Amino acid sequence: MQTATQFKLAASLIALAMTAGTAHAQDAAVPDEAFDAGNEIVVTAQKRSERLQDVPISMAAVSEETMTNNNVLTVQDLGRVATNFSATRSAQASSIRLAVRGIGAPGNTATEPSVAAFVDGVYVPRPGSIIGNFLDIEGVEVLRGPQGTLFGRNASVGAISFRSATPKDEFSGQISAEAGNGDRYKMTGHVNLPLGENVALRVAGLGSWFKGYWHNQLDGKTYGGSDDYAGRASIKADLGNVSWIVRADYSKSDGDGFVPAEFRFDSVSAAQGTAFRALQTSLTGSANDTVLFDRNFNQRVTADYKDRNWGLSSDATLDVGGYSLRLINSYRNWRSTQTDGDTIFTTVPLSSRQGGFTSKSHNHELQFISPKDELLGGRLDFVAGLYYFQEDYTIDERLQADAQFCNVLVPAGAQRTACNTSLAAGGGVNATDQDFSQSVESFAVYGQTTFKIAEPLSLTLGGRWSKDDKSASYVQKRAFPFAATLRAIENANLALKDDRFTWRASLNYKPNRDMLFFLNYSTGYKSGGFNSGAGAVALNQARIFNRETVKNYELGAKTTWLDGGLIANLTFYRMDIGGFQDRAFDGVSFLVRNAGSLRHQGFELDTTIQPSDNFTVNASLAYLDSKFTDYPGGAGLPGCAAGPAICAGLPNNGRTQDLKGKRLNYAPEFTGNFGATWTGDIGSSGLGWSLNGNVSLTSDSNNGGVNDANPQTAQDGYALVGARFAINGPDDRWNVALFGSNLTNQGYCSAQFYQVLDTAFGLRNGTFPGSTGVRCNVATPRTYGVSGTFRF
Repeated sequence: MQTATQFKLAASLIALAMTAGTAHAQDAAVPDEAFDAGNEIVVTAQKRSERLQDVPISMAAVSEETMTNNNVLTVQDLGRVATNFSATRSAQASSIRLAVRGIGAPGNTATEPSVAAFVDGVYVPRPGSIIGNFLDIEGVEVLRGPQGTLFGRNASVGAISFRSATPKDEFSGQISAEAGNGDRYKMTGHVNLPLGENVALRVAGLGSWFKGYWHNQLDGKTYGGSDDYAGRASIKADLGNVSWIVRADYSKSDGDGFVPAEFRFDSVSAAQGTAFRALQTSLTGSANDTVLFDRNFNQRVTADYKDRNWGLSSDATLDVGGYSLRLINSYRNWRSTQTDGDTIFTTVPLSSRQGGFTSKSHNHELQFISPKDELLGGRLDFVAGLYYFQEDYTIDERLQADAQFCNVLVPAGAQRTACNTSLAAGGGVNATDQDFSQSVESFAVYGQTTFKIAEPLSLTLGGRWSKDDKSASYVQKRAFPFAATLRAIENANLALKDDRFTWRASLNYKPNRDMLFFLNYSTGYKSGGFNSGAGAVALNQARIFNRETVKNYELGAKTTWLDGGLIANLTFYRMDIGGFQDRAFDGVSFLVRNAGSLRHQGFELDTTIQPSDNFTVNASLAYLDSKFTDYPGGAGLPGCAAGPAICAGLPNNGRTQDLKGKRLNYAPEFTGNFGATWTGDIGSSGLGWSLNGNVSLTSDSNNGGVNDANPQTAQDGYALVGARFAINGPDDRWNVALFGSNLTNQGYCSAQFYQVLDTAFGLRNGTFPGSTGVRCNVATPRTYGVSGTFRF
């Protein structure tokens, strides 16, 4: 069976090489169906279609089938199948943190991402705009390590590339329906329509209705749900020596954007916890509940979330004598607004927040791609390009002072009386108003070439020069004078210009088709920028921070054994990060600064075992050794910020600390996943069945919002178990499936942060010097459901 598959693949490759015109154009743009024969996985990590096993990069390629089997619905689920990748969010839905090898950045700020996201070759600057359900996505590639040469300045530790399905020159389609716990219902579908000779249209749509998992004991409502709608239309035309794809997409989400932020009473002393609950009870008659992970919470909520996202893209490839000239143009408009309150997360009406994010961006990229095996007798190939990007990004924040604001946060006496008088007269409405606007222009020129030194040995060299021009305005107003503990008045104009050359060198040894050994050195950088976070202290020009740089060393092997029955890929790596952009929160204010240096090193092992045609095992394991090699002025423990007596014996009274040798947050030592898929026939009926079981593992880590080595925000390791069982109709025309994720209902914190205004609640220094109250963003509990699909 495998020999026949390889023969078909070889025949397809020969046929493509002999075909004039569009063959090279398709090779440069997106994988053609001829490349998808058998078990071969085709990726576009180097701007051309290649077998995964031929690409000297550590990466995970996740197919649509894999995502379906593992119930991967959004980017936050991808970590279950792509080792050393994670996507987490905080209280604001737009705050998606994409991370590779433990390095990431929050998505709801002006800080540039560390992991660049691409959809159909187009850069998406704000991770918050890709949080919705996947629509007609046929594959995802997670590239580990700096990808600065081909993917740009903000792929400093990696990149993630989503590839939507392309139109096919046939009439076909699919419709699926799904129902799950939490009152979740979903319908998706697509249709392919041939519009003429070599012209096809594909239209895909999605509707999802979800009530939520979290029950609020305070108001009796359920939270965490949303109604989502999305659509995409794609037209593909093969016009002689031109291949052209035009896409238009739109999505909207309406919900509450809620994620539980439950108080961890084990983070403070028993007396402090009792006093904290007593204060809430005295003002409202109830208090935060004390049980984590039970889907119940007790908190004042005034939540509303709306997200709108649309884009246009054009991807045209011209074949010029075997060379491909590819032009990608795009425009994207994203707007997200959210009311999340109370932002203090208690039962007391203190302060709620209205946040807004708007990004308008356009990308233009011109690529020149040589044939793969023709220059210098097949010894040379190259990719070169020009790139331009522009974005206008705005962040708006308004805080409301609510009914009990003065009674809790303002000292008793004349000042509190004046505060309540102002509050009664409406002074708490839009108590503070922040407006941040940023404009970015980026230009780059890049090239990469591979030269075969000798038949098994080749050298890849690449470089990219990037230039950034940024300007911004930060304005913080305070209409309610008693809100000084929350926000400081500020008016700052900011500007930054930067340029950087990044490069890559890879020595590759490929003795035969089934073996590839590579030695890589690559560099990357994340652009400098502006701290858009609001706080109680005016920062002005201190809002500017410099770039972050990465040096990466890799030794890897991609191997295929037993006629394709075993694939084992192993990469050892070391990344040295300089000028690390660290974002800290002290309970009220945010600060972004260039910390010292950081070293991440380890290995990534990805394997596939297929002992028979109907049984496949996938297993991955990643080890990460994380260490600050220099960080003398790291954040001190939160309870020491005011210099209390309990911190007097610590260096600098605990206000800062030397974090050298400490581990970065969100960097677990081990992550891994294991999955097995078993298929079979049901007698001679033409029916079939498939069973998938999967486990993803994460070891102990610190997932607090501040890098301060605080053991209070340590998260124990956990395992997530999932499964899917399906019955398939004849010729796979239909299927019905039962599925579930986190079947053991494992409770854990996806992120943790310090209680806002902890000093006002008397929560500091409860269990050890420098401690404070901690809140836990509770992760998704057990989910399960049933689905049905019909194909035509």
